[in-house]
Amino acid sequence: MNIKPEARKIECDFSKARIDWIPKDPELAQFWNAVSIGLPLLEGYLIRALAKSKKLLPEDREDLYADCELFCKQEANHSKTHMAFNDMVRGLGYYPEMDKYTDKLRADYERFDREYGLRHAMLYAEGFETAGPIFATYFLVQANKRLKDNDVDLITLSLWRWHLSEEFEHRCCAFNVVEALYGTYWGRVGGIMKATFHLLGFAVPLSEYMQREDKKAGRMERGPKAMLRKLSSYSGMFFFITPRILRACTPWYNPKNLKAPAGCEEVLTIASETLDLNKMAERARETIPA
Repeated sequence: MNIKPEARKIECDFSKARIDWIPKDPELAQFWNAVSIGLPLLEGYLIRALAKSKKLLPEDREDLYADCELFCKQEANHSKTHMAFNDMVRGLGYYPEMDKYTDKLRADYERFDREYGLRHAMLYAEGFETAGPIFATYFLVQANKRLKDNDVDLITLSLWRWHLSEEFEHRCCAFNVVEALYGTYWGRVGGIMKATFHLLGFAVPLSEYMQREDKKAGRMERGPKAMLRKLSSYSGMFFFITPRILRACTPWYNPKNLKAPAGCEEVLTIASETLDLNKMAERARETIPA
């Protein structure tokens, strides 16, 4: 990408955002909503890992020190913005047992810090950051299609497009730090598996709970049509992501060789120009690839 990486502190107003931000695929929207609920806890764990690791880097790796600084600032900005979105979701009062899921996730990260130490944290961080550009590519490909729907909520869609585009932007940081400090191939593969399944182990059950509450309240339809739509969305995501995760587990994988998804640079350019999620939403359709 030609755009210079930076930590973009994005202003946001979710008062007009919708929890059903993909009306034609509400189950997929709830999956991403569940991911958002857990992100501040996950990103806090990653920030702590990179902040500690940068103090241990070799003296001749000032480039990695700067990358760690950028990584931590970007993830802190993501957390702040997702917390604002999550506050909107909680404020609806639709999901009274949500905290049961986040309490368990918080306890997991506290236990990881207490029992496993920095090496585990960095391998987990590298594993998650390996999945990051893959999810970014999946989401941006899908988002480019959703932008053509007049009823999509562009505010929430823009939140994810900006966040995941920055995930692609700092995709090399954790990989390079792990290589510099540990140089472990099998540890890196284990981190990919651990982080991916741990995140899904949180997001899928929470998403299923939120969908059950929506169906009980009549906010989401039931029946074969809804089941087929969900199967199509989830299987499409699975078959897109799985082979790319497997390729990332090969010894010759390096995230610097990944090609930026279509629309990624345009999203980041508008984010840098506006620093405002709502203005990004107004300009979202400018980023549709020709």
